[in-house]
Amino acid sequence: MRRLCPSLSELSAFHAAARHLSFTQAAQELCVTQGAISRHIAGLEQFLGTMLFLRRPKGLELTHAGLTYLNATRPAMKQLETATAHLMSHRGTGGVLNLSVSPTFVIQWLFPRLGHFQQSLPDVSLNFVRHEHLHDFSSSYELDAAIQFGTGEWPDAEAEYLTGRETSIICSPGMRDSLNFTSTEALARATLLQHVEVPHAWKEWLIDNQVPEDINGLFGPRFNQYSLIIRAAVSSVGVGVVPTCLIEEELRSGALVEPLGRRYTGRDGYYLCATPEKSNLPAFRLFMNWVREQVGSQAQEARELLGRAGSLPRPGQAAIPAGALRTPRGKRRAPVDAAVSSLRCVRHARPRWLFLDNERMS
Repeated sequence: MRRLCPSLSELSAFHAAARHLSFTQAAQELCVTQGAISRHIAGLEQFLGTMLFLRRPKGLELTHAGLTYLNATRPAMKQLETATAHLMSHRGTGGVLNLSVSPTFVIQWLFPRLGHFQQSLPDVSLNFVRHEHLHDFSSSYELDAAIQFGTGEWPDAEAEYLTGRETSIICSPGMRDSLNFTSTEALARATLLQHVEVPHAWKEWLIDNQVPEDINGLFGPRFNQYSLIIRAAVSSVGVGVVPTCLIEEELRSGALVEPLGRRYTGRDGYYLCATPEKSNLPAFRLFMNWVREQVGSQAQEARELLGRAGSLPRPGQAAIPAGALRTPRGKRRAPVDAAVSSLRCVRHARPRWLFLDNERMS
């Protein structure tokens, strides 16, 4: 039985001619003769039983059938090109990993480590595709994996917690001094920087720290990226609450300080996500293992810093080691750098606190 599918040469000629509305320019793009393009288009029109182009004196014009067919076949041609490029770029056990990551996480956490990634895994190429907060991973053909911020529960995706649940209250050194940050009462005089997608962050912080109710944890300028909150805090616009993993360099350089010396472990964090099918890609497995190593190194540095700074738990409450998680039953999980080797969905317990020495941490 004959398959109702034209040849790839005919489809390529059609799409090139539709892009340029010229057989001559289509021939130049595909490195063939104009006569070859004309023959391919004529053969496709005969196969379909309809005209795809109107031949005008000043050039080509798509017919209604031609425009409809172009829009219907464009996704398939794009998928074919992507799959071909993906396969051609594979070298050894590496390959291409199409990754969706928020701009803030890329700039603040991933970019400083990409040099190490390229040295460690030269056969793996990362393609950073347009970032969208996905709710259905099966709907994106091009996407192999994503690093998303949330609770770790997304349909059709396996998620492994990486980092980001440990959160810091931050401001510039100048704002700390001008507000006389000796206690949480200074927050009543501060501008609280809000994240539109994490509106509960300040409110949770204030409630868990038993801050007086006269401070409105939902009021303040709103930003759609943590990177903007970080820049605003550096510029003394206000006080922010952000994942500690995003401000390593700013804390190290002194551009930002933690005026209260307290770190909050919240319910949201960054997760490495993939569908069960994509999680078996060699490039994904290599990237996942590398990210685990980086998270483990970050957790180790945090523990060493805690050891130098000292821990100051709230009365009646034990501090949680950096990098440790708690299950809903209260059992402590292993630190991130000793995570199990398989992806899993992680459920979280109530937020807890880490207390750090203010002067030595800032």
